[in-house]
Amino acid sequence: MNSPFFIQAQRVAPTYGIGDVVRRLGQEQHGSRPRSIQWQIGYIADLVAKCGFPALLPLRVRDRATGEHHLSTAVQRGSRWQRAAVDQWFEDLLPPGAAGDVGDQRAGDAIMDERAKAIGLHMIEGGRP
Repeated sequence: MNSPFFIQAQRVAPTYGIGDVVRRLGQEQHGSRPRSIQWQIGYIADLVAKCGFPALLPLRVRDRATGEHHLSTAVQRGSRWQRAAVDQWFEDLLPPGAAGDVGDQRAGDAIMDERAKAIGLHMIEGGRP
């Protein structure tokens, strides 16, 4: 039963694809033109080889000559990466403290609330003063 009182959790895919990674890096376009899939594959392959980007999950591919299937770890159009590993790689690029801390955020919020009360301001919660 769909009820407005129950909020459904949004499901997040456990992996990233090439497009997700390229978008997160801000490299999906060159000027006004989208980057080609060949460029995207090469860019990510360089990140994996030279910059410590997480290894991709093995992809089952078919050899066109023999028709046999095997697992490949080369970056390809259908490659996928574990979301947690990619997120951690991006977090490691930030300087220490840039990502912030939940405790620091709450402490800052409390200080602002105290200062607002000191000058007579108050928060409106639920539409009531």
